[in-house]
Amino acid sequence: MRPVVLVHGLLGHLNDPRIMSAIADRNTFAPDLLGYGAYRDCPTDGLTLMEQADHVAGFIRDINLEPVNLVGHSVGGAVSVLLAANYPDLVATLTFVEGNFTLKDAFWSAQVAQQDITFVETTLAGYKADPNGWISGAGVEINDWTHTLARDWLNNQPATTIKAQAHAVVEATGKPEYLELVRKLMASDMPYHLLAGENSRQGWDVPDWAANAATSNQDIPGTGHLMMAEKPEAFGAVIRGNCV
Repeated sequence: MRPVVLVHGLLGHLNDPRIMSAIADRNTFAPDLLGYGAYRDCPTDGLTLMEQADHVAGFIRDINLEPVNLVGHSVGGAVSVLLAANYPDLVATLTFVEGNFTLKDAFWSAQVAQQDITFVETTLAGYKADPNGWISGAGVEINDWTHTLARDWLNNQPATTIKAQAHAVVEATGKPEYLELVRKLMASDMPYHLLAGENSRQGWDVPDWAANAATSNQDIPGTGHLMMAEKPEAFGAVIRGNCV
């Protein structure tokens, strides 16, 4: 069975034991993007989403995982599109988990990208001071696990990374060439799946042609954008079902 590679979004990571184990019988990997976690000290000035895609492609090749079931959440969805389009030999399937199609999906990134670094630092510090308030605001129920998860996610990157990554996703997805890449992927033989939280589906700007062409288009009931923190087992079950 082919392995799974999870690509995280603007904040945090997906390298959590409960999220990973929910995918069960698959070898599952969740590398940090540049500027995050193990790579938090990497320079991020002028960072591009293509550099992030190159980074994940290098990870896949370095540990001989090719080809993989690629899963991209939010900003990580846009990274995954670029990876799959430029390294099709590394990707067996692509699951787009409320990933960025247009600038409407990148509304928070667009706001962050326009702010100075002091604003971003202050905002992040506020989240860190109340991690439960931050994650519950996204619809996640607070328990010991989600409290720890929120704290870990908020500590996984500096404010400079958040600002650089926000600018990178706005630059990438604001160009018409980006949606053309998505069209080409969906017209290829690569299975392409759409996954949303039931409560956040309405805010996801999925073009009709993308919804109609997808191999599958599913919602996880009773969840929002952070579905893997709300119902990790249900999230894992859908990912397993999308794998080859």
